Amino acid sequence: MNLQKMIKEAQKAQRKATEVQDRLAEMTVIGTAGGLVEVTATGQGRIVGLSLKPQAVDPEELEALEDLILVAVQDAQVKAHELSEKEMQQSLGSVGGMLGGFL
Repeated sequence: MNLQKMIKEAQKAQRKATEVQDRLAEMTVIGTAGGLVEVTATGQGRIVGLSLKPQAVDPEELEALEDLILVAVQDAQVKAHELSEKEMQQSLGSVGGMLGGFL
């Protein structure tokens, strides 16, 4: 493969990666903890929402609530990362795997 063709392929992959990132910004995932806490994140991992069930709030158990929130945030971030990987793989195929660390 000549250098010119490689450059064009890399530019094409970069455009596709940008398109995927734009789509991911519009997608959401929900992380949960114990059914009491839900955290909504974009496909890029940005936290955009938090929902608490009334029974999650007990003044005597604030540390437990903090733990639930942390678990839900981490769950949302893992799901966002998985969504991102899936979208990149679908859009870029094997090129996405090679460029994944650079995008």
